[in-house]
Amino acid sequence: MTDSIHISDSLIYGVSWSTPELKELFSESNKIHGWIEIMVVLAETQAEFELIPADAAKDIRKTFESLQIDEVFLKEVGDAFSNSNHSLIGLIDAVKIRCTNQSGEWLCYGATVQDITDTHLSWTLSKVLHLYIKNIIEIEKILINLATAQRNTLMCGRTHGQPGVPITFGYKVATWLDEFDRHRQRLIEIKSRLQVGQLAGGVGSLSSLGSSAIDIRDRFLNKLGLNSPVISWTTTRDRLSEWLNILAMITSTGDRIGQEVYNLQRPEIGELSEGFIEGTIGSITMPQKRNPEISEHLGSLSKVVRHHAAHMLENLVHDHERDGRSWKSEWLIIPEATIVTGKSLSLLTQLLESLQVNPKKMHENILATNGFIHAEIIMLNLAKKIGKQSAHEIIYKVSMSAYEQGLQFNEAVLNDKTIAKHLTQDEIDACFILEDCTGSCQQMVDQIIKHINLAD
Repeated sequence: MTDSIHISDSLIYGVSWSTPELKELFSESNKIHGWIEIMVVLAETQAEFELIPADAAKDIRKTFESLQIDEVFLKEVGDAFSNSNHSLIGLIDAVKIRCTNQSGEWLCYGATVQDITDTHLSWTLSKVLHLYIKNIIEIEKILINLATAQRNTLMCGRTHGQPGVPITFGYKVATWLDEFDRHRQRLIEIKSRLQVGQLAGGVGSLSSLGSSAIDIRDRFLNKLGLNSPVISWTTTRDRLSEWLNILAMITSTGDRIGQEVYNLQRPEIGELSEGFIEGTIGSITMPQKRNPEISEHLGSLSKVVRHHAAHMLENLVHDHERDGRSWKSEWLIIPEATIVTGKSLSLLTQLLESLQVNPKKMHENILATNGFIHAEIIMLNLAKKIGKQSAHEIIYKVSMSAYEQGLQFNEAVLNDKTIAKHLTQDEIDACFILEDCTGSCQQMVDQIIKHINLAD
């Protein structure tokens, strides 16, 4: 057994940082298999244009189909890399010696490392892209159901961490839904830009592929199901930066939801909580604890992706026609950010599916404000009589005085002679009907659900 170094490969902790499907996509054996397959398709395409012998392309294909990419093969390629410090020559030589009749001499003809690795990365990310769209559709379905069920559930709307005015929990959920729907649209929109392969040659000019270079490139990438670029992009990395920044936004929304659950799960608030799984342990010293583990971890995962997104922006700055300082760091940050995002989406789905909502506690927390949550509506009704600024000044003074005296807000309002001159008791009492104080929350829930079209 080989000890893991990266936490996503840990037999113990890897389950918290990756998913099996994504680990397989980005595994070394899968990557090396993909690199060779791309070289095989390139050889076959070049043979069609009589750039290399047809028999050589056939033998390269035959060799590939019988090739075992096992630990022995990977070690052979790794040793060659250690000796040459070149990213691809060891792999080319390992395949070459397994070919017959010198056909391996034509492997990777006229192409460079970045042609193979960029094409494979785009190939892999196109698969991930479809997977993430499916993941987000599932999350949106859960949020639609949750927003619908909680459309009228009253709770405190909070600003700066403090109660402001009443909202509904369905409204809060609908803001999450709205944000995720834009993430889905972003993934759809980036498809044509992300699914672009590379065949550029040494400096991007395609000089090594002769007069049919553009046609060779186009047919080669078409066979792989990728778009062909209008110009080589060896030093133009905005596509990948856009990808990582979309991932940063997606995981940050997950972090935002997780942070909301984390805060509202506190026993003194108690409005939301993660679904409890029997056997989950919150603390080895405090056995009573039920920690918001998923919510916390969504934050950890998001920080990793945001860091890598910032790093990728640095990689937009390249020297001349190739710059390994910027390009090769992508080998570390793009797989990790992509895998971590997949785990974030998986955990968020789990969190939302089992989310426990406590409407009773939400109502109790509204009552715990001693009526101060109704200050805005009182002020606005008073403003109709004396103007907004004057009304604000009066309600401010009444509120501060009531805080100091420990009074209920409605009691303080009814006792204020200035307010009594302008508002009747019935008008004041109407301001304290909770169901009438949520503004357009319910209508906006209905609007966003009507707006969502998961068939896009």
